[in-house]
Amino acid sequence: MRASRKYWVSECVFAAACCVTMPAQAASLCAPDEPVVFACHVGSKQVALCRPAGDRGMLSYRFGRPDSVELSYPEPGRQASAAFTVKSAPLVGGGETTVAFRRGAYTYTVYSKVARGADGTTPEFEDGVIVARGGKVLSRMRCEDGGEGFREPVASVAVK
Repeated sequence: MRASRKYWVSECVFAAACCVTMPAQAASLCAPDEPVVFACHVGSKQVALCRPAGDRGMLSYRFGRPDSVELSYPEPGRQASAAFTVKSAPLVGGGETTVAFRRGAYTYTVYSKVARGADGTTPEFEDGVIVARGGKVLSRMRCEDGGEGFREPVASVAVK
C-alpha cells in the first residue's frame, strides 16, 4: 500500500511540474527567423525594425500588435532596396541615431538617443517614433518600456 501511495504522490508531483508554465516571452512583430534590430512598446502597440533573415543590408518596419500589424514597410513581398535613411548626430553627453522612411506624404522616423540629463551628469535615454507630414510633426510616440535602442549597428543598412 505504501508503495502505491508513494507512486501516486510522485505521479502527482510530476504532473504538477509539467503543468507549471514559464512566463511567455513577449510576442514580437518580427518573424521568428528575423533578427530584431529595434523594438519597443508605445501604448498598447509595438514598433519594430526587423532584418530579413540573411540580409544584413535591409530592414522592415512594423507597427501594431503581434496579432494585427497596422503598418508594414515595405509592404510584404516588396523589396526594401535603399528605402531607409540612416543618420547619426552627436549630442551633449551622447548622441542620436535615426532610421527613417517615406510612405506617401508621411515620414516615419525611429530614433534612439542618449543625452546628458538636467543635472549635467546623469545620462537620459529616449527611444521612439516620430510621424511627420510635410515637415510638421503629427505624432511623437516614446517607448514606454524604455526600449533597448538599436540592437545592432544600422550603418550597414541600405540607404537612399
